[in-house]
Amino acid sequence: RGRKDEKAWARAEQDPIKKFEDKYTANGVFTEDELKEFKKEVLAEVKAAVKFADESDMPPVELAKELEYPDAPDTDYNLKPAPAFADAVNARTISPEQMETVQAHIAGLREKAIAGDISIGDAINLAIHEEMLRDPTTTIHAEDLQAGSSYDIPKLTQQTYGKTRAADEIIDEGHFIGKALGEGMNGYRPIVELMNTNFGIFGMAEISSAGNTYATTGGQFDMPMTIVGAGGTAPNQALGAEHSQPFHAYVMGIPGLKICSAASPDAAYGITKSMIRDNGPCFLFAPVKMMKEAKGTLDLDVCAPLNKSALLHE
Repeated sequence: RGRKDEKAWARAEQDPIKKFEDKYTANGVFTEDELKEFKKEVLAEVKAAVKFADESDMPPVELAKELEYPDAPDTDYNLKPAPAFADAVNARTISPEQMETVQAHIAGLREKAIAGDISIGDAINLAIHEEMLRDPTTTIHAEDLQAGSSYDIPKLTQQTYGKTRAADEIIDEGHFIGKALGEGMNGYRPIVELMNTNFGIFGMAEISSAGNTYATTGGQFDMPMTIVGAGGTAPNQALGAEHSQPFHAYVMGIPGLKICSAASPDAAYGITKSMIRDNGPCFLFAPVKMMKEAKGTLDLDVCAPLNKSALLHE
């Protein structure tokens, strides 16, 4: 069967709208006459929308810049208030035993931070727990999440917040980045941990959609989503061919993303907190072979700016 025949068959036999109509008329949900009236109403709405678009002025050029980010690049995330409902929701959804365990975990990480003995992975984990407790709409998705993944970034999240807020995902980055995208459009604040950032290649369509959502909806939908992961391309930061592609280069061309890298625990901690509070999509790259080895102190409870770099060496 040729392509034209294939397309004709698909229209006749695989049209999802026709299948919907056939199913519900057969089940008696609505009659043929009612279906005709519904179609008239829908067609009228479509025609009205097309007419409105045809008669509208072209949007001003400046609008593209206005719709680049929901939050301005120079936003001070320390000034963003926590949701008033946080304590009530936490009390309802986290048992006293779970709360005691996670608070002890947080206290231990903060002690390491003060002593200058916290790693990049643990610094990100600390930031995630603090933000998930601060805002119960925050969720997290990761592979091997329950076991802490490779660098302890999602450690103790599912044990504390449950499987709905902390999902242990299958090995399909496009799948769970897509889940996060849907959550972000529906009032949640998802975090996605990529075990290695290179695997984000399998979610490029979803990452692109996240970056463009605020602009393509005319600012009607924020798109809070934080993607964080380890990766690297330098000779001493590589992990073989499939784990060492410069994924930075892939995402730099997507408008609407805020992209940062962190080479110290303090930078990783402050940037992670800011990104989770941002109302747009953000991507944090961390150096794969420094995740556990690099240690340092943290500027605790402080969000880092996303529009500035820190000079570590002259």
